Amino acid sequence: MSHIKKIALLVNPHSRHGLGVRVAEHAQRGFANRGVAVEVLTGSDAVDAERLAVDACNSDDIDAVVVVGGDGSIRLALDAAVAAGGTTPIGVIPAGSGNDLARALRLPIDDVSAAVDVIVGGGVTRIDLGRVTLDGGATTTFVTVAATGFDADVTARAVSMRWPKGQSRYTLAAARELIGLGPRRYRIVVDGEPKVDADVVFAAVGNTRSYGGGMLVTPDASLTDGQLDVTLAAYQRRLGRITIARIFPRVFTGTHVEHSLVRQLRGARIEISAEPTALVSVDGDVVGSLPAVFDVLPSAVGVLTAG
Repeated sequence: MSHIKKIALLVNPHSRHGLGVRVAEHAQRGFANRGVAVEVLTGSDAVDAERLAVDACNSDDIDAVVVVGGDGSIRLALDAAVAAGGTTPIGVIPAGSGNDLARALRLPIDDVSAAVDVIVGGGVTRIDLGRVTLDGGATTTFVTVAATGFDADVTARAVSMRWPKGQSRYTLAAARELIGLGPRRYRIVVDGEPKVDADVVFAAVGNTRSYGGGMLVTPDASLTDGQLDVTLAAYQRRLGRITIARIFPRVFTGTHVEHSLVRQLRGARIEISAEPTALVSVDGDVVGSLPAVFDVLPSAVGVLTAG
């Protein structure tokens, strides 16, 4: 018999323009049919939602906090679990536009009943979180990918677009950002060792393989290895825009890393600066600008998975 008797269901009512609410209603029925009690949490904003999630993680009668939403909402719940000591497992019912954590953990997507089955009958997998410390000391975590430079510029533009949907939105955003593309001088230090001092178009720091709904920007990343993966693309002055236009579509299959201008790094602590500065986005949300330090929080929190 399942050890899950009661859950707190954290719902992002704005997820995919209201889809999250319908998914949550479906999930509630699924849990009820399996004999699991549900307490619904809907915060007035992100701060309120995280407060509710922390309270739920600290509650003695809540066996798991289950998130209905995308990667941003999931990150909020994972932060709450860490703040509460990291012992309360997090369940995921994907209802976002990207759902890259669900992809990384091979969780059901677009199948609410199957997702409920995983939560009720699955086990707990401890996963790493990434953390970004911005200049000035502000910190934020990330569960999928932290992007900088052209990558973050594309993410920022794509998130602001209501059409088209899915990966096509990122392709169109990339085409628009190519118009103003120029090099930045990046300096990257990995675990205390200088690795890069060069003109770079983008550098992505991955805790998972993908972001943006399956874009395999850091294709060798793992949620359980205690490391962060970095993928960067050098700038070629003579054919800068043309080269990036050829490289970027290959991110969807992960084959961009085979290009001679693309380099991969790995470490537990990544320091990145750029001149001129560049945006930093985490899990699809712009949080600031370089310089920044990216480090890993190994085995920080448990997630309910099928295995």
